[in-house]
Amino acid sequence: MFDRHFFATRRAALGLSVEALAAEMLVAPSTVRRWESGETCPSLRMLVLASRHLCIPLLWLISDEDTEERRKAETVAELLREDTPETA
Repeated sequence: MFDRHFFATRRAALGLSVEALAAEMLVAPSTVRRWESGETCPSLRMLVLASRHLCIPLLWLISDEDTEERRKAETVAELLREDTPETA
């Protein structure tokens, strides 16, 4: 099953707006909003595109029992990136 929460969290973590991701995927922003709200689910073709644009493995967009652990790991990774000074 499509993990809409992880999808939305990853999009936001990358700093992508709904509109920006929709433009990259060549879909309407309302389509991305419907995916994130759970109203609809993306097709397999759209899941493949989303995984590419979100820079994650396709299987991360599929819900399973380790979803909560993956979210925690993603949150920790984002916090570490924010705390790490950038080098020139």
